Amino acid sequence: MKQKLTILAALLFVFRIHAALVEYSYTGKETYTGDGNQETLTYTGIMIYDTVSSNVTDVSWRKDKTYHVSTDTNLHFTTVTGLKSKTYTVITGSASGTDTNGFYHLDDYMISGQNDTLQIATNATFVFPKRFTGSNNRDIYPDVNGNDWLETWGETMTFFASRTKSDNDENLSSDEAANAIVTGLQNKGYSERN
Repeated sequence: MKQKLTILAALLFVFRIHAALVEYSYTGKETYTGDGNQETLTYTGIMIYDTVSSNVTDVSWRKDKTYHVSTDTNLHFTTVTGLKSKTYTVITGSASGTDTNGFYHLDDYMISGQNDTLQIATNATFVFPKRFTGSNNRDIYPDVNGNDWLETWGETMTFFASRTKSDNDENLSSDEAANAIVTGLQNKGYSERN
């Protein structure tokens, strides 16, 4: 997989394309438990995977007309081979530690999907899943009062073919693609969530 990404990066440099994006629409459900409370929320979003930098930018929004943008730069991409030589991409991230106040934090994330050949631009394809799923993701973190909270969530992501092709044909960076989504949300009355 790393060899394919290196070749893709070289081709993108030769043709002066600054990114090759693979985009997914997704839905998910998250449950927050802590301080004597529990709340479950649903969300929708778009994940933008920059194949050159391996950065992932998520723009998600909720029914309460709020949105959130985050970029992960330290995710790990692994390809595994299953029965009949089918390959799967697994995206993971994990971190834990104690902050300066002595509070413990944990963040575990994993999604996976079976690889396929995706049309990502007019004359470009990329081998990556059409669909990702992950259901055992979790965070443990303290609130401002030091009370521990557990957040668990699951999501399903589906390749957003038309958006991917359009953004790559327009030679957009992941930041430009994310900004276009945010502008669309703001025009519909959404505000940024902390």
